[in-house]
Amino acid sequence: MNVDKSASIPTKARVTNPLERRTAFRRDIQGLRAIAVLAVMLFHACKNWLPSGFVGVDVFFVISGFIICSLIINQNKPFNWFEFYLGRVRRIVPAYGAMLAVVSVASALLFLTEDFSFFKKSLESAALFLSNQYFSGFGSYFAPDAHELPLLHTWSLAIEMQFYLFFPALILFTPRKYRAYVLGALCFTLLSYSEWQLSVQDNQRYVYYSLVARIPEFLLGALIAVTGFGRDWSLKVSSLIGWAGLALLLLCFVYLDDQHFPGALSALPCIAAALLIASRSGPVSRVLSTKGFVWVGALSYSLYLWHWPVLAFMRYYIGQYDLTTPWLVAFLLATFSLAWISFRYVECATRDKGGALAKPLSLMVLLTAAGLIAVASVDLNKKIEKPLPLEMTRYAPAEVICHGRIVGDCLRGDNREPASVLVLGDSHAAQLNEFFDVVGQQDRLSVRVITASNCVPIPGFDVERIPDYSRADCRSQISELIPYINSARVIVVAAMWEWQAPNPEFMQGFSRFLDEADKRQVKVIVLAQIPMFEFNPLRARRFSSLGLPVNVRKNASWEKSNNDVAELVSRYKSAKFLDFSHSEFFSSAPFYSGNLIYMDNHHLNELGAREYGAFAAPFLKNILTSNY
Repeated sequence: MNVDKSASIPTKARVTNPLERRTAFRRDIQGLRAIAVLAVMLFHACKNWLPSGFVGVDVFFVISGFIICSLIINQNKPFNWFEFYLGRVRRIVPAYGAMLAVVSVASALLFLTEDFSFFKKSLESAALFLSNQYFSGFGSYFAPDAHELPLLHTWSLAIEMQFYLFFPALILFTPRKYRAYVLGALCFTLLSYSEWQLSVQDNQRYVYYSLVARIPEFLLGALIAVTGFGRDWSLKVSSLIGWAGLALLLLCFVYLDDQHFPGALSALPCIAAALLIASRSGPVSRVLSTKGFVWVGALSYSLYLWHWPVLAFMRYYIGQYDLTTPWLVAFLLATFSLAWISFRYVECATRDKGGALAKPLSLMVLLTAAGLIAVASVDLNKKIEKPLPLEMTRYAPAEVICHGRIVGDCLRGDNREPASVLVLGDSHAAQLNEFFDVVGQQDRLSVRVITASNCVPIPGFDVERIPDYSRADCRSQISELIPYINSARVIVVAAMWEWQAPNPEFMQGFSRFLDEADKRQVKVIVLAQIPMFEFNPLRARRFSSLGLPVNVRKNASWEKSNNDVAELVSRYKSAKFLDFSHSEFFSSAPFYSGNLIYMDNHHLNELGAREYGAFAAPFLKNILTSNY
């Protein structure tokens, strides 16, 4: 644990507890670490509990800036570059490597092969401390949800290590009398740049994971060390500043807007943390220095390392974000247990001079073992169960369908016939590419299918509502579809209505679309959403092979959304709502004729799409060719 030797407080001469041994200096800073990590844990466990608890990471960055700068400028001997970087490696890498190894094995056991492929890429970036760059560009529709990515939290550690690469040079090569001015100017400039970047459309995710946007947070801590701010305050002034800093931090935990962050807003929690660091005495400092806060603060690094993977694996297993009380209790027990083990047997063992892993050779053996375990996890993942045929793990080859982009002429079915039907929608329309191949072949129809993730690409669709990674594709497909919509005589619309229908803005836009079609006497067939499950059937298959209990239940809200859309469609003469969701085909879903027909909890696989097409073709032939 980093210590500020210039700001020591009286301690007992003999300290035997490893937690106490590592917290002999600035116990109040350890307490501040405790507040930061607990805020992050609360936020990650349930966003509603502490809506802006994510700023705990920013508090960590301020503390790191203060501690590291103190180490650099308060040397009694010439600065040793090798010892500095070796110290950073010992501080961060061993526990980090151990976490990566354990998480690799757990991921290999639990994750489907497709999900593990995403994990493997994140592992590679995390091992190189580049995961902030990886996750800033991460946005595959088919990847696990963000709350199921066990290494998502490593972005902050990547930024910290990247900062350490250049910060000593910045301090040491800047004349002492100019350091405060340089750091202050850099803070202001980079905060302004980040604020400008946030104003650029669809750029929030990139700014959030940006090193440039986070540097000012470290520098604010460094300014406290460089200027000695607060060192000469009286007890009264220190007390007032401490209370002000604590109040500001608590307000930031509750009220900051995560959609416009970091930018200028990040200065608020960082200033609060800086004030708490500067106020070295007073009641707030004494509270932060109490044993409970210090104990959690000493564990804070390991708590941060382990809390997110534990949550991610739980959510992957149960298939939902919200955790019930038993799962929350299990989360706390698992996280604190793993953190204690990590702290006691990895952190202390590598950082204490007499520790079992303190020698460079021992450290190398530990990291080599962690690397070999991570590599071996790839083979382990493949051996858990017999792989499914490719057609049962996807709804179509991504490179040949017009989903988010235009590929060729986008035609399915009988290509000898001129295109007579236009199909559009989100991924629930994209899953029907194989479906319309079968329908088209049986009914001698040529069908054009154009879709986009999360998006029903019709004029006026509320693009800003959908995840930012899919907005550009949505806008592109809306533009591409305009001429086809204007010339079409038959349009089929399919979507995940559970996602689309609850949004009034979408329903208003869809109503306008149906109204325009009605005026032009264009036939519109709106397909009901297929049954949706609370759990991924493929995951259920894998967990069963591991001997874990599973329960595949139908989702409770997709039927209501179908009904809402059906009611809207019924208002228009030329539109018809077609619902197969309660037909014989889905009576045994997610299976049909003994075969798994779903690729996840709400998409058919290729086999299922073809079987569905064969079932629906006789019904569609009459509907597509008749007048009504």
